[in-house]
Amino acid sequence: MRRCRWLFAALFAHFLVSCLAPVCFAAEGVTFEGQIAPILEARCVRCHGDKALEGGLDLRRRATIFKGGDSGPAIVAGDVKKSLILERIEAGEMPPKDDGPLDKHDRELIRRWIAAGAPLAGESEAPLEAGDALTRVTAEDRDFWAFKPPQRPALPFVRDRDRVRTPIDAFVLARLEADGLTFNPDAPPLVLLRRLCFDLHGLAPTVEQMDAFLADTRPDAYERLVDHLLDEPAYGERWGRHWLDVAGYADSDGYLAADRLRPEAWRYRDYVIRSLNKDLPYDKFVEQQLAGDELVDWRRADELSPEMVDCLVATGFLRTASDPTYPGYIEPNEVHQVLSDTLQIIGSAFLGLTVQCARCHSHKYDPISQRDYYSLQAIFLGALDPARWQPSEVRGIPLATESQLFRTEEQNKKTDERLAFLKATLAELTARYRNKRLAEESAESMPAEAIAGLVAALALPESARNADQKKLVADHTQVPLAEDDLASRYADYKTEAARLQAAIAAEAVLKKSVTLVRGLTDLEGPPAQGQILRRGDHTQPGASVEPGVPVVLCPEEGTFAPQPAYKTSGRRLALARWLTRGDHPLTARTHVNRMWKHHFARPLVPTIANFGRSGARPTHPELLDWLATEFVRQGWSMKAMHRLMLTSTVYRQSSDNDAAKAAIDPDNRLLWCWQPQRHEGEVVRDGILQAADRLNRQMFGPPAPVAVEADGSISTANDELGRRRSIYLIVRRSQHLTMLDLFDTPVMEINCLGRSESIVPMQALAMLHGPFAERAAEGLADRVLAAGLPDDGARIDYLYRLLFTRSPTPSERQTLNGLIEAVAVQSPGAESARRAGWVQAALVLLNSNEFLYVD
Repeated sequence: MRRCRWLFAALFAHFLVSCLAPVCFAAEGVTFEGQIAPILEARCVRCHGDKALEGGLDLRRRATIFKGGDSGPAIVAGDVKKSLILERIEAGEMPPKDDGPLDKHDRELIRRWIAAGAPLAGESEAPLEAGDALTRVTAEDRDFWAFKPPQRPALPFVRDRDRVRTPIDAFVLARLEADGLTFNPDAPPLVLLRRLCFDLHGLAPTVEQMDAFLADTRPDAYERLVDHLLDEPAYGERWGRHWLDVAGYADSDGYLAADRLRPEAWRYRDYVIRSLNKDLPYDKFVEQQLAGDELVDWRRADELSPEMVDCLVATGFLRTASDPTYPGYIEPNEVHQVLSDTLQIIGSAFLGLTVQCARCHSHKYDPISQRDYYSLQAIFLGALDPARWQPSEVRGIPLATESQLFRTEEQNKKTDERLAFLKATLAELTARYRNKRLAEESAESMPAEAIAGLVAALALPESARNADQKKLVADHTQVPLAEDDLASRYADYKTEAARLQAAIAAEAVLKKSVTLVRGLTDLEGPPAQGQILRRGDHTQPGASVEPGVPVVLCPEEGTFAPQPAYKTSGRRLALARWLTRGDHPLTARTHVNRMWKHHFARPLVPTIANFGRSGARPTHPELLDWLATEFVRQGWSMKAMHRLMLTSTVYRQSSDNDAAKAAIDPDNRLLWCWQPQRHEGEVVRDGILQAADRLNRQMFGPPAPVAVEADGSISTANDELGRRRSIYLIVRRSQHLTMLDLFDTPVMEINCLGRSESIVPMQALAMLHGPFAERAAEGLADRVLAAGLPDDGARIDYLYRLLFTRSPTPSERQTLNGLIEAVAVQSPGAESARRAGWVQAALVLLNSNEFLYVD
């Protein structure tokens, strides 16, 4: 029995050690710099160090906490019960009751820190002054892969060097060979043509493109095709849509049913398309969107150059967040939410980090403190100041220089003066002839005295007439007194009134309006002081902060130093130039990762919006770093990176399944084949219109509207405007086009770094029975029948080439011919029967997987 007791005691002790060891380890991991300082900074130093030293207690550094205040040392290392600060916290005396208590998690961290001996992360500390970095970033933090500048790796050795077309292939093939794998064979030429056209243009290749590519026997025919497609305007439309997802672009403000429209937002969309088509370097693309107004001295120029206009319009990137503020409605909560959403868009677009998690507390996983978050927010306070908030529809940039604005205002002022004089003259002339006619009409029935009284009453404003005058006017103004009536009665009135009206119209034309671009520029006066908001609550401001960037991403010797310029703080430009440094850890990595995702169906870093510790690690880290450094080496040229990726063997592979390879790498993480992709909603819609020969290729300008149908669906009109490419349709948050919605086109709550992909019954119902698909099937059938082909066999071949970039197999030709014949038999009239069969054939093929996917 004693032996059993000893065994039980040993097992129980082992159990306690197993359970408590993680707790002790966690306690040892709590440091002043890493966990405790952020809590004190956010909740305590306003009263104990930042603006005051209540009770003589300074909580800005560990040494002064040990020293304590009037009541003695605030903590006793290793002794929770004797630590006064914890006693006051537990009693609810700290922070003040109006500020709300510390939450359970923060209290537990302080308790564990004291119990572990109140450790520092390093051997010494600096005081937590208002402008200092709150998070003391450790060497371990800086050593995380995403926080280190990318280093260009050497190309790895591969055995099958004949399959290496670009450096990309060497990195991918080295991983494959390490697992006993290799690339799939190249896909056939027409498969590659179709793949490239959808990838770069979002549209199927034309029959003419097919014939030209097959006829090109030059050894670099494929590379020439890539260059040609990159040079076409459709490239900017296709890849512009990808960037608009990242930016969170919409043509309305959002928020409930009001969802007010943004009339000028489309200019930013057009800027993106133009910038991509001219291959604007990505670093300039970033700079213009964050600080275009600070890049050029547009205010003091004689006139705006096209470059200046582009720079101003580009700042529309900072205006994409939902914004419910309008004249008469500016709620502080909403204002701070707009700021938060804008910062989230910036953080996810350029940093690939969840910086928004530090809004209410220091980041749980990444070394990003609340101070980091509000320092980053302070960069934008020169333009987005909650205390001087401008409504959404007022906040913008006039497309005019200061001198142009002055001249316009002066001209309009003078024009308004002349208009006022001419209108008053016309009114006086009309009143005189109206009185004349009243006198004439009333001469027989009214005495002269009454007529004089009526004329006097008419000369007064209605509000100035007494009761008798009002009655007199009411009783005797039934005769026609309109200007047309006066003109038909009095020739001299007609002549003079016409002269005055012509002069008024001529003056009105002289008035000038200035377009207010939906962009962002600094307000007049100095920027507001940044402040940490305790728990993210704007009613609880804490310590002051200076504009800055996350410390972990800066070189230890680096500084963030904005250079103010004319009427601007220079803060956003400093941010943009910091982001586009060649050695920045994240900017190039995040963008090449996005590009890779669109080309290869999956990104190198699977968590595309989270490169932090809670995100996934890169599947090919050396390749990611090589691409990032190559991007910078190529002058940030996006088209150069497209060429590099598209001409690789990795991209040219077939998508054929290989059972032996799939057994080793079932998810194709190592890229041994090309991954088929389902078309996005815009590509499905545009492809249907293209097949029916009804796609309106007009570029740029205000968006095409949508309308709510009787059944609640959202559609476009069946006219030229309604058949524009999907990127030119209005993006209204409350009225999302049903066809796009069904195929996972996102509704922009904030922004979208990666679209989801669903398969639901409503997709099939819309494609098979929806009016849009039915009209397209009719158009496609009419197109085939009008092509002047000799027989149905040739027509079927043409139909397949239009839809699938290939000819049908004998089995497919037979099946489709049978369908056409079967439908024709059931339809009355020879001509209508023939057309009905072709309409059904077209509808069936539009609903095939091959139409909805690219292989």
